[in-house]
Amino acid sequence: MEKEELKKKIKEKLYKGASLPLKAMPLWMEAIGVGVFISHILENNPRFRQRLGEVDDKVFLFEAKDVGKKFFIHIKDKDIKVHPHSSRTPDVTMSGNVAVLMDVLLGKEDPDTVFFSRKLEITGDTATAIHFKNLLAALG
Repeated sequence: MEKEELKKKIKEKLYKGASLPLKAMPLWMEAIGVGVFISHILENNPRFRQRLGEVDDKVFLFEAKDVGKKFFIHIKDKDIKVHPHSSRTPDVTMSGNVAVLMDVLLGKEDPDTVFFSRKLEITGDTATAIHFKNLLAALG
C-alpha cells in the first residue's frame, strides 16, 4: 500500500471514529474546539492572518452536514472569532462533511476541487466567497 493511500485510509478512519462524539458535543464545547483549531491555523500562518484584512467584518457559516453541526466565524481586525450562533446573516456559507471542511480550512484540499466535485457547497456573496477561497488556497 502506498504511503498516500495509507494516509488517506487513516484519515477516513479518524473522521469516521470522531463523528459520533462530534454529534453529541454541546455547542459551547464545539465553539471552543473550533476556536483552538482556528488559533492553530493563525499561529502557523502569519501571512494568512495579515491577509484576513481583505475580508474584514465578514461572517462565514460552516456546516458539517455529516454530524449536523455548524459554526460561524467572524473575521474582524485580522482575527477570527468563532461563535455557535450569530445574529448576522452570514456573508458566505460553506457546507460539507467534517473531513472536507477541515481539509479546506487547513489548506490541504483545494476549495475549487471539492466545490466542483460537489463535496463542498458554497453559497452567499460570490465576491467574498471567491476572495476567502483564495485565502484558504494560499494555506496549502
